[in-house]
Amino acid sequence: MAKKVYKIGTGIWKSIKNTLIVWGIPTLVLFIDNWTEIIPVDYQKALIPVIGLIAYFVKNYIQNK
Repeated sequence: MAKKVYKIGTGIWKSIKNTLIVWGIPTLVLFIDNWTEIIPVDYQKALIPVIGLIAYFVKNYIQNK
């Protein structure tokens, strides 16, 4: 049976991904909860699709994991 070779790039990617899941999702939720106080009113309408895209990405990631 062939021995698997450890790839540094794969290890780095998995570390980044896990860090984003552990720290990024709670940060995103906190940001969305307080976004009306953080972001000026002029930019809020433009950021709604971006936040929706991020939320959809997170939903798909969790669903497909």
